[in-house]
Amino acid sequence: MTAIIREVTPETPELEDLLEAIAEAARSLGIETYLVGGFVRDRLLGGAQGKDIDLVTVGMDPMPLLAAVASVFGWHHPERFERFGTAQIRGSTWIVEGVRARAERYDPESRNPDVRPGTLLEDISRRDFTVNALCQSLDGEVIDLTGRGLTDLVDGVLRTPGDPADTFAEDPLRMFRAARFVARLGFTLAPGTIEAMRAQASRTSILSIERVSDELRRMLVAPYPSAGISVLLDGGVLEMFLPELVAGIGVEQGGYHTHDVYGHTLLTVDAAPPDLVTRTAALLHDIAKPPAHVVASDGRHTFYDHPQIGAEMARTILTRWRFSNDEISDVSRLVRLHLRPIQYDRETFSDAAVRRLIRDAGPLRAKMLALARADTMASAYPTLEELDELDERMAVLDAGGVVSAMADPLSGDELMAMAGRGPGPWVGRAKAAMRDAVIEGTIPPGDPARARAWVEEHPEILRDA
Repeated sequence: MTAIIREVTPETPELEDLLEAIAEAARSLGIETYLVGGFVRDRLLGGAQGKDIDLVTVGMDPMPLLAAVASVFGWHHPERFERFGTAQIRGSTWIVEGVRARAERYDPESRNPDVRPGTLLEDISRRDFTVNALCQSLDGEVIDLTGRGLTDLVDGVLRTPGDPADTFAEDPLRMFRAARFVARLGFTLAPGTIEAMRAQASRTSILSIERVSDELRRMLVAPYPSAGISVLLDGGVLEMFLPELVAGIGVEQGGYHTHDVYGHTLLTVDAAPPDLVTRTAALLHDIAKPPAHVVASDGRHTFYDHPQIGAEMARTILTRWRFSNDEISDVSRLVRLHLRPIQYDRETFSDAAVRRLIRDAGPLRAKMLALARADTMASAYPTLEELDELDERMAVLDAGGVVSAMADPLSGDELMAMAGRGPGPWVGRAKAAMRDAVIEGTIPPGDPARARAWVEEHPEILRDA
């Protein structure tokens, strides 16, 4: 093998340096290599390009090619992923993944295909959509083997290379990918795609929840999440993975609401900032409204205690979707708190009430307010001014983070010493009483002397059984 010598900065190559190194390695090793997938699609669309580069090699293992590229930039040796038939190198912000061209045959009863080495055409033909089946030679030539990829890219159409029913039957995850790409790219589905999804929706039962969850997470942070959710609903898939949301269709709300629970939820998701926790909280913020729905005697639609019920439902749903414990905790807390900022009124909210909200939101305060703004924008509320005022008031009352980072004024040991008692549930109740006194402004934050004096003034908290 001829050595590849280049003058580039180790670890941090520019894109063109990296592509040239790949081309030089491919020529030196005699490996037929193409750029494929989302990298080519996004490059042709002219928008922001990701840092993931996918390669397909024809007739040869991609490992030698990746090893040669890694050596140019001083990156670690390639890592092979036998389960997926891929190999990968990483350096700085770049991920370069290679796979040998292959053909696949799916067993109808299995989620795993029978894979064998294949031609470039066979490899391209097995891909999910024509715009993702475009490939590019290392000298820049765009190759459209499906004959529809470039046209669909220009027209903004998502189309399967073959019959969509067969495509979705082979790998039902492609239905979730269709929703994700609609949400990300703003494309429309080709005629017949939704009908094929409905016909194959039951096939999604063979998918691992981890694969589904990954697609849902990526869809939620895309620019047009409601469009992706609508694809899943129209394709008969949403009711299989989030029936609690489908239950909101047709549930009227009244008041400032202009849509049913389902429609309002989609508007809220779109209006929320594109981070996973806030968008997921937006998706689930009214999830308990259908089971909590009661029409009062005067015709009003009521949803008593739906934030608290919804927090528990969110915890169940996200556990089912294999979200992390931290994500589950954060989203469920936002769901539980989502109404409180909207209920803010400058005339009736005391400083203590605002401090209590600061304490309850903790580090999620900004996300809580962002969710409240999205919830408000998805309705016909006349203004966001009161939320802005609440935000400013919170900043003033929590200057230096004294409320949100509030520690217990006295430790359990100090309380037991003052009471002359051993440990027990009373200690927790005494601490809660002291925290409330701090919230009310009676005990200054970080003033143990005043805290001890307050306890002496309220000896009943030490005697609480």
